[in-house]
Amino acid sequence: MKKTLSVLLACLLLAALMIPAFAASVSVTPKAVLSDDGVVNVTLDLPAGADLATFATTLTYDADKLEFSEVKFGAGDMTTSNTNTAGEVGLYMVWSASQNTAATLATVTFKVKEDAAGTTDIAFKNTEATDSTDQALDLSFASSSLSVTLSELPPVDEKIPSTAGRYAAIGSACAVVVAAAVITGVAVKRRKNAA
Repeated sequence: MKKTLSVLLACLLLAALMIPAFAASVSVTPKAVLSDDGVVNVTLDLPAGADLATFATTLTYDADKLEFSEVKFGAGDMTTSNTNTAGEVGLYMVWSASQNTAATLATVTFKVKEDAAGTTDIAFKNTEATDSTDQALDLSFASSSLSVTLSELPPVDEKIPSTAGRYAAIGSACAVVVAAAVITGVAVKRRKNAA
């Protein structure tokens, strides 16, 4: 009986070792906001309890409609981005201790190109992440792609610049000073001639 129990226990231990550990699942929430001045800000929000130690992803965008401006990282001890390929922004982050609090990982900013209209999509590919034990994290995005409607941009206001009024006032003041100087000069000349 003891021998059978020992063999059964050994088989259970071997079976437990052969089953791969399940990776934790983390969902990053991407958001895209278009401002009135034609700027698109894409943020990547991480929930609390993620135990994120490394993170890499490539954001893809339509380079015919959007022009990359900058990346601002909100978390990570070592961060870098790769923007050498039009239409792609590579994001890379490493923590000395893992990220367990909720955070905005990064904000990627684009300028809408002048003639862009309709909608444009922003998506993510080649995403990889690990936890504090160097195990792979099952990291996904709450939305695999974001759609931004560009036709909602307000028309460009063709107003006269605000400084134009100041220059007009300065020009008017100069004209008044010159006119006063001419009048004074004429009056002085008439007095001399009369005397």
